[in-house]
Amino acid sequence: MNEFELFFKLGWQHILSLSSWDHLLFLTALIVVFEIKEYKKILLLISLFTIAHTTSLLLSAYQVIKVNENWVEKLILYTIIITAFSNLIFTNKNLLDRVHYYFSLFFGLIHGLGFATDFKLMVTGQKTILFPVLEFTLGIETAQISFAIVFLILVMILIKIFGWNKTNFVKIISAMIIGYSLAHV
Repeated sequence: MNEFELFFKLGWQHILSLSSWDHLLFLTALIVVFEIKEYKKILLLISLFTIAHTTSLLLSAYQVIKVNENWVEKLILYTIIITAFSNLIFTNKNLLDRVHYYFSLFFGLIHGLGFATDFKLMVTGQKTILFPVLEFTLGIETAQISFAIVFLILVMILIKIFGWNKTNFVKIISAMIIGYSLAHV
């Protein structure tokens, strides 16, 4: 396996492994309010998150910033709770979309710090950190987009089959995300 494949796969696994439940919950809280036909908004949202995640990962990898891992893990849980809670309190979809863009960007910085220590260990001995980070980021972006597509198609199918109300579905999923996250704080 060449270096690109290795770091791409690590980025993919970073998102889609069961150990990354916090990342998937955050992504779910962000995208559950969208429908698959809003793919441009979803791509922007995911890309903002990836850009922020990569920025803080790079800053940490180059030791520009140093943070307490325990604090970061707690902050990540709070980002999930806040994002899911916003789905419960905002009734204006356009406002909620904009809020989620800001959350994606700002909270993405926090999420990137959550993986910084592990990533630094993975790139130990590399001549440069930049290319592994970019390869890792491509894996992350691909996995997030893949997850979003599959998730939103499943949501669309479930809503059609069972005749569920989308607004109520969003509230139920968001409440479940909050409950699960609070249990881990």
